[in-house]
Amino acid sequence: MAHTNPEQLKTLIRLLDDPRNDIYVHLDAGAPFGEELFVNCCSASELTFINPRIKAHWGGYSLARIEIALLEQATRRHYSYYHLLSGMDLPIKTQDVIHDFFDRNEGKEFINLWTIKGNTRSRFNCWSPFPEGGGNFLLNFINNIAKGIQLSLGVGINKDIEFKYGSQWFSISDGMARYAVTQKDWLEKTFRHTTTCDEVFMATLLWRSPFRDNLYDKTEHSGNSTSDNDSNMRFIDWTRGESVRHPWVFRFEDYDLLMSVPHFWARKFDERRDRRIIDRIVSTLKVKSQDC
Repeated sequence: MAHTNPEQLKTLIRLLDDPRNDIYVHLDAGAPFGEELFVNCCSASELTFINPRIKAHWGGYSLARIEIALLEQATRRHYSYYHLLSGMDLPIKTQDVIHDFFDRNEGKEFINLWTIKGNTRSRFNCWSPFPEGGGNFLLNFINNIAKGIQLSLGVGINKDIEFKYGSQWFSISDGMARYAVTQKDWLEKTFRHTTTCDEVFMATLLWRSPFRDNLYDKTEHSGNSTSDNDSNMRFIDWTRGESVRHPWVFRFEDYDLLMSVPHFWARKFDERRDRRIIDRIVSTLKVKSQDC
């Protein structure tokens, strides 16, 4: 899922370019660039762009629609795993290391599950008039007023569903990916008037699915982490984030930390903030791949 920094996206695609991978990209409908910029980015992977392009809004159900569109396209073929990445992610391990791990853990589902706090429940148990308005102050204010009224009256929606909450980014098996696609209509009905459901819908789907017992146990993969759950194998630093909505953007000074963690991908990076860390990771992975 990408919306900005086309040169950085090219770097990510080239790092993923491997005969064992195919790459599916959704460019946000509001992005001021198109797929023509990425011609000849891959020599080993098949690169597919998702159309029509969807306009994403922070916290809106549009994000879930994009994820399902990616899975619908990818499941036209069969893969062992489907890894959702942002255009501002990077791998921090070689493709050999990543593939070896998933080969050894075939059938496991890599989705974070977090504890649902009281205020989180209003995301999916209250009807929001502007579900795509999370990034707009006025629309978000109106949503919060609507939620407050419903909570005070003890009314709401989706009362009979057991929701789960976790990171938006996941690695799921072929079976789980196909199950998610079959639930497209249920997802639309359940979440289209909720807010920030990108951190709820896939975790909830897993819990409703035959694959819930295959959830990967993070204790099997120990190491440093700055999150309370890193079962999706993504290193995301929320402890230094500039706001509760955004994780830390890694800098050149974070290189040793990034190389020390056991995760396979990290987010987020921004070439406008610090291109040096991106270039150093590219150089490191190139050397390590040549050494394998």
